[in-house]
Amino acid sequence: MNSTIHKILVIRFSSLGDVLLSTPLLHQLREKYPRAQIDFLVRSDYAELLRYNPNISNLIEFNNRTGFNGLRDIRKRIQWAGYDVIIDIHRNLRSRFICLGINRFFRKRTRILKVRKNQIIRFLLVKFKINLYRRLYGRVIPVWEKYLRAAAPLGLLPVNGQPQLFLPENAQSNADSFLRGLPAGDWQVIIAPGARHFTKRWLPEYYAVLIRRLFEENGWHSILVGGEDDVPVIENILTLVPRGSAISVADKLTLPETAALIARAGIMVTNDSGLMHVGSATGIPLVAIFGSTVEELGFFPSSPQATVLENKGLYCRPCTHVGRESCPETHFRCMKEIKPYNVIEIIPTSRAKPGM
Repeated sequence: MNSTIHKILVIRFSSLGDVLLSTPLLHQLREKYPRAQIDFLVRSDYAELLRYNPNISNLIEFNNRTGFNGLRDIRKRIQWAGYDVIIDIHRNLRSRFICLGINRFFRKRTRILKVRKNQIIRFLLVKFKINLYRRLYGRVIPVWEKYLRAAAPLGLLPVNGQPQLFLPENAQSNADSFLRGLPAGDWQVIIAPGARHFTKRWLPEYYAVLIRRLFEENGWHSILVGGEDDVPVIENILTLVPRGSAISVADKLTLPETAALIARAGIMVTNDSGLMHVGSATGIPLVAIFGSTVEELGFFPSSPQATVLENKGLYCRPCTHVGRESCPETHFRCMKEIKPYNVIEIIPTSRAKPGM
């Protein structure tokens, strides 16, 4: 099959974590087809995560602001490119539109491979707490493995799910410059307290207690990271901690610069978010706090340096596969019952660096 495949397109528009979890697939594709053109269609918001990936030949960027017209232009470009294989690991309306009619104009047929999303099994788990994942598969199938399974007809195997992150030199030098400019102290900890949905966020006051105790007991300062939407949560946390114990870079650094900063940390504490997968890709010791979602949904960090904290055994978990804006049971026990001391107990075993 290697001799007949020269051009491959992978489609994954978003989001941060999902895009990073596609990198094991890209790595195996490049190893299997070293001379092939391997292109990737992604939303421009997340293109920086892939721009320096040596396994990609070309990035095709979709700007969300261009809407349907922009998507239609990209589809025309892809139709005329003559790909041998398209691997749709997003499988949403946009990716289906891209693949629609792809074989209409050429004698050469493009093979379209699609990820299996297990929507019925997921629905049963979320709505009725009927867990068929382990019963059917014998274990949890992580998202990165689902992507590789979609490409199984190309000879790819579902092994090694460690995400890969390639950063430009300027992002790394900027991160180093930022660290050198910090006040004297042991800036040991990265905190990512944001998440798109409320039920994925550990309580801000718990993060404040964690930051205060790490500062008072270990002498560790914390750097809080996130995007524009995370700024209100982070500003709230900073009002609750001792002066000088923490600083925020939320919405002040680019995504590659934030990733470079995370890579230089001794320990990262994070919610189930895209930045969690950035931390997993860097390989640093990481504590991930999961609330409304569970391992069966496939997004636990794959790094061997990661530890997951979750409130197991609750009758209401999972209440969603993506997150909610409020707790449907109103008690929010999935997060409230994970205390700051639970995190502190894990951190000393995580082999944190002596300091940044």
